[in-house]
Amino acid sequence: MTSSAYRNSGLLGATARMLIDGPPKKGSAAHTPGPWRYDRTNGSPTTGHHMIAGAKPGYLAEVRDCGSGDVAANARLISAAPDLLDALVAILAACAHTLSGTDAKQKASAAIAKATGQ
Repeated sequence: MTSSAYRNSGLLGATARMLIDGPPKKGSAAHTPGPWRYDRTNGSPTTGHHMIAGAKPGYLAEVRDCGSGDVAANARLISAAPDLLDALVAILAACAHTLSGTDAKQKASAAIAKATGQ
């Protein structure tokens, strides 16, 4: 099977496709492009205190306290998601042979798949 046929067969995971095709091009992600930022607002009845904002005006998400952790820490982690995804894809592309067969590569591939819906 050629690499093209294999790629189109659905047998490749996101990381393998990335290694064959190269990292995703800027702007090719389905999610709202980064950078995202954590915006601690004053809050109102219609907006919360812990907001995630994108590069364009407006908010992407509101992080609420459900009693399971530090809301500000959760908001900072969420706002870093696009940067973390880009960094992880770049690391796997640069270190594919070094990481081959390692637990780190499996975890990174699973995280990329989770973030991209693969």
